Amino acid sequence: MLCRIHEGHLGIEKCKRRSRDAIYWPGMNADIEKMVSTCEICLKHQNKQAREPLITVDLSKYPWQKVGTDLFHFNGKDYLLVVDYFSSYPEIALLSNSSSACVIQHMKSVFARHGIPTVVMSDNGPCYSSSEFQDFAAHYDFQHVTSSPQFPQSNGKAEKGVHIVKQLLKKASESKSDPYLALLSYRASPLEHGASPAELLMGRKIRTTLPYRGDMKQDVIKDIAMKQKALQQRQKTNYDKNTKRLEPLSKYDVVRFGDSNHWDREAVVLEEVNPRSYVVRAENGQVFRRNRRSLLKTQETSQPLDDPQREEVQASSQDQVPLSTQASSSIAPDNDHSAGTSDPPVLRRSLRTIKKPDRLNL
Repeated sequence: MLCRIHEGHLGIEKCKRRSRDAIYWPGMNADIEKMVSTCEICLKHQNKQAREPLITVDLSKYPWQKVGTDLFHFNGKDYLLVVDYFSSYPEIALLSNSSSACVIQHMKSVFARHGIPTVVMSDNGPCYSSSEFQDFAAHYDFQHVTSSPQFPQSNGKAEKGVHIVKQLLKKASESKSDPYLALLSYRASPLEHGASPAELLMGRKIRTTLPYRGDMKQDVIKDIAMKQKALQQRQKTNYDKNTKRLEPLSKYDVVRFGDSNHWDREAVVLEEVNPRSYVVRAENGQVFRRNRRSLLKTQETSQPLDDPQREEVQASSQDQVPLSTQASSSIAPDNDHSAGTSDPPVLRRSLRTIKKPDRLNL
């Protein structure tokens, strides 16, 4: 009868309303909820989850304390972007290739001009997740923090910087004007709080093609801090109007995720490495890192594992969990399972263990 009620794979509320006109039994609503919430077809094609309220990052206390970095492609060429979280001052460099060695060399040049930041935020691209970049972070003594794979919003400062710089380059190219003057104009233009990126970073105005007064503001940082905080709060208020806070996930929770609009892969939560960023283990043993919005919590069951085995991820580097996230991408096998033990039980789709019956040897 439940299958008939769920014909067409309707949602929970529609199934309840449909059944009330024809049939009733004690606990019917609970049975319908369980039936629909564990339906594999419905889970796979469920709509995307709502946006969560915005997490405001801690404002930097001084310029160049925290920077974001990303690579972007324009007119057949690769570029490196480094942007300051405090001043929004962008630095760009043309890359001969997108290897770690090339990216590191240009970042060293940027750091030689402005100093070494305390924190560097990036995505999980190949050049940032390599051991070469980890050695660079250790040698230059900065903390490398990465965003959740396939969720660029968590590296929003760099993503916004890429958008701004690409717009400047695109307009300069179409108007056949000097791209360096376009970049200079942006750096010298006041932001919403009244100071330009150059003023916030350098403590002075920089000369452009416009008439130049040459006055210096010694108290720019002190005056701007309060305005930045108010601006950040206003942005959060506007963003949070159509959001919904998702339930935090716990270890061993069963979830679904996918790379498109389908929730077609089952996984078990292993740990939370950053706010709303989780490491999960898929059915085939692969380990992924995903944002909470990309993980759909389900009522499906799974056998809890005291020491889940993480196999090395052979997927693209965007899915790998870098060392800098404080989450290892692999876990050593369980030593309790020796070579002499019997074959492991076959796992169903729901990951339940099949216990073979004990029979008398007659």
